[in-house]
Amino acid sequence: MSRGQLSLSVVEAAIGVVLVLGVAAGFAVGATAPTSSTPQLDALAHDTATVLGSEPTDRGQDSRLAALARSDRSFARTRESTRRRIVDLLPADVVFHVRTPRGSFGYPHPPTAAVGSVTVPTRYGPVTIRVWYG
Repeated sequence: MSRGQLSLSVVEAAIGVVLVLGVAAGFAVGATAPTSSTPQLDALAHDTATVLGSEPTDRGQDSRLAALARSDRSFARTRESTRRRIVDLLPADVVFHVRTPRGSFGYPHPPTAAVGSVTVPTRYGPVTIRVWYG
């Protein structure tokens, strides 16, 4: 029985073609675009709202979010402690802005920054928390 053998140069050429096609396919597909930071920022805003919505104020009547929206007096009384709590909750490179029916506090939002936000309904009105890298 006679056997046929492939030439070594034919095998090397086939491996070279596969290698070149693999590299060309890598360039054709390209690298994926960098992912947006918005989902991460939305998660940070949501987590912050969850903590503030479950923590009672110093007086213990309402959550921090409800106290911010309840009245002007309650907003003024709760604003500073809530600001400090948000600073403790968020990473050092993330800044925030909180808007309620009674007022707002935090940092001004730069127009080009990606923003994560969440709006939480309370019995006194909605409270919106926005976060971004700053």
